[in-house]
Order: sequence, then C-alpha cells, then structure tokens
Amino acid sequence: MATATAGALVAAAACSDFFNAPNTNQPDAADLIQNPTRAKLSAAATGIFASARGDIQGTVWRLGSLGREGINLSGNNQPDYQEPYFLSALLGSGFGGALWNGRYAAIRNVNTYLSALANVRDISLDPVQGVSADEKAASRGMANTFKALAFMYVVETRDSLGAPIDVDRPIGATPAPFVSKDSVYGHILFLLDSAEADLTRADSTPFPFPVPPGLNGTGLNTLDFSLPVSFLRFNRALAAKARSLRATAASCGAPCYTAALADLGASFITNSAADFANGAYFDFSNAANDAPNALSEPLNGVTFFAHPSDSVDAQLQPGGQPDQRVLDKIVAAKDTQKLGGIGEIPGKQKFTVYFTGGSPDPAHPVPIIRDEELVLLRAEAEWFTGAKAQALSDINLVRQNAGRLAPTTVTIVSPDSDFVKELLYNRRYSLLWEQGTRWIDARRFNRLGDIPKQPPTGGNVAKVMPVPDDECSARGLAVNCTPLTP
Repeated sequence: MATATAGALVAAAACSDFFNAPNTNQPDAADLIQNPTRAKLSAAATGIFASARGDIQGTVWRLGSLGREGINLSGNNQPDYQEPYFLSALLGSGFGGALWNGRYAAIRNVNTYLSALANVRDISLDPVQGVSADEKAASRGMANTFKALAFMYVVETRDSLGAPIDVDRPIGATPAPFVSKDSVYGHILFLLDSAEADLTRADSTPFPFPVPPGLNGTGLNTLDFSLPVSFLRFNRALAAKARSLRATAASCGAPCYTAALADLGASFITNSAADFANGAYFDFSNAANDAPNALSEPLNGVTFFAHPSDSVDAQLQPGGQPDQRVLDKIVAAKDTQKLGGIGEIPGKQKFTVYFTGGSPDPAHPVPIIRDEELVLLRAEAEWFTGAKAQALSDINLVRQNAGRLAPTTVTIVSPDSDFVKELLYNRRYSLLWEQGTRWIDARRFNRLGDIPKQPPTGGNVAKVMPVPDDECSARGLAVNCTPLTP
C-alpha cells in the first residue's frame, strides 16, 4: 500500500487548531472538492487506505503493553514503558495521548473524499473523468466503512471518556462536542449500515480505484474484497464486532448480540479452522513510498518483547506442550534486553506473529479482522442469546484447532463468569499481539484485575487512554480533562 497518495487528502484532527500542511505533489482539499475527477478520486481513495493503516502498529504495541501482551524495551523513550506499567492515569501528552490525531486525520480524509465524490461529474457527461452512480455508491460504501473503523479504534482506546463524532467542520470552527461511548458505537453502526446499503446497490460494479493487497485476495488472505459485493462481507464482519463491543461496553446486551449474529451470517465467517487466517489485512512493504512492518523484528532486536505472563498463563496440550498458539507466536530472544527503569521485566521472549517462513518479514500484513476472531465473536453472541451449546462448539473449534487443547470444561449449565473466562482466554491467545484484545476485553467484562500489575511494586493497569492535551486545551480545559463530565 503506497503511502505517497495519502497526501491527496488534507488531514486534520478533532481539535480546532490541528492545521493542514500543504503537499505540492498532490491536489489540496479545496481542489479535490471543487474540481474532482476520476483520477483524483482514485488517488484520494488510496490515501484513505493508507491513513487507515497509519496507527495500526502503535495500536498493537501500545494496547498490547496495557494488556501485558508485550512490552517496548527499546529504551529510547521512557514513557513507552513507564506510563503503561506504572501510572494509574496515563498522560495526555505522552504515551496516553497517542492513537488519536492519526485516527481523526483518517476521518477527515474520508469526509473530504465524500465531499469531492458528491461533486464529480457523472460518467454519462464525462466518459473519461466522470464516475457512474453505482461507482459512487461503491466508493461511499468503502469510505464509510473505513470511517467507522477509525471511530472504532478511537472508542476502543477512550471507552468511558467518549469521543467527538461531529467532526466534519472547517478548520478553525468550534471543536466538536464529545458524546458517550454508546453514542460513538451508534454512530459507527450508522456508518456501517449506510455503507452496507451503498455496497449492496453497487453489487458487482468494480470500484473506481485500486484495492490494496490486504483486501484483494493476495498474501496470507485468500479472500478477495475488491468488488462491492465481496467488500460487503468485510463490512458486516466489522458490524458484528461493533455490535458485540457495544453489547458489553455500552450495556446493549442481547439485542446487540442478536444483531451481531445476523451480521456474522452475512460476513466471511466459516466453520473451518483452515480458514482462520482469512480476513482483511493492512499490507506493508519495503517498496519506495511505502512503509515496512516494524513489528516484524528479528530475534536479536531490542524493541518489542513478549510479556512473561503469555507463557506462564498458557494452558497445556494433552501431551504436555503449551498452547499451540504460544508455540506458534513466541520464541526465545537471541539477545535479552533489560532496562534499569523496569528491571522486573527483562525481555527474554520475542514475537514471531509477523514472521514469514520463520524469518522477519517487513512485508508481513497486520490483520484488521479475520475468521478466527469472527468464530469467537459468534461464540460470545451465541452464549448471551441462549444458544449455549453452539457457543461451546465454537469455543472448541478454536481451542482444539488453534490451541490443540482438550475441549473446554465449561458446560451449558456453567455460570456466565466461567464462560467469559474461557472466551477471554481464547481471544487473548488467538489474537495475541494483533489489536490489544486482552486489555479491551478485560475492561468490557470488568476483569482488569486479571491483568498482572507488574512490576509488583507500583505497577498499575490503566482503564482508558486519556483525551490528548491538545484536545483539552482546544476546549479551554486543563490537561487530563473529561469533556463529558459537567
């Protein structure tokens, strides 16, 4: 996914003083909106894909640090290990203020693109640079799907703090108000359902732009989302996830889970372990104007290490070996890393999650959502809508195939707490070092106490990432503000 065209759209964060930087190699926002052409819109669509990917590596290691999946021991920046391990309230100026501006820049990109799309000439009037009505629908469907994904990343990190959603405002306008997390999830689902309608209308009409490798059936993924009718299955997978998160994080309960099951039925979910890796991915490469996957670090690298609890907490296979997911994703480091500021956690194990053929691979993709996660989302929704036997069948599909573990001891008469513990164990190891799942799940099921507060003296597990200081100051508030609090 080449990143040069990300500049085709002008980026801005949710706060009013985040300014635009000119890009002399690409049309600016005003030119794109006022003089859109098929070619400009195609470049802008590539910018949407690129900006969506922008914060994903930070999401993996920052949320992975908060959930004690891994730790950044590079030593280059003390807050990278000090904040997630020692502070009860993260700082909006450092580690805790990350994963915000990039997401709102991505949302601004989508808003600019949609404004331009509305102004482009119809193909019947301009056969060369025009866009047909069905192509417009396909393009809106793609753009709103990625806009919803950006908001989902925001609410996963800020949760009870809420977030601004009415951000399609001119630079210099009054900052958008914060709304509750339930309202953010409602907006996400509105965008996804609106996109569903557009993608359904477009059907098999080709997108008027190239779809990146992580979505076009190449690499690890054999699913091809390069037509609206197939991209819709990705859209429904995200909708199922959003509804499941809303069911717990915002207390929507059974109605959300029932809707999630319907979405899963329209997604790319299967009942085969052979399909677990299939899904939608962000792609990387060492090509010019692209970005490598820096999470794919060699075994003698000194930045990212697996947390000791990953191995300690792993259940054993019938033969005595650890959970196969640990064996597949974690190995001994060639060089141990130890920092004086956090000597209790030396780096002794490395992740191989983003290796290919046993070796580091800067082109290894990062999952957005894949089949294995969908099976576990289905298990969750089934259990909490009363289909407990089916839920346990799905849990065992993952346990026995991905983990090579014995079937679960949870039964249909077990209390919900036992099922949740089983669910979260499997989500933790199936999605290890992919999207911060352990921290997000522990919070939404009120199990943050399960995450070790290492170091044992002074350690802490933060509940949310704070509102960035710039967002607070733009609203005339002090740092560590909570805009929803009267």
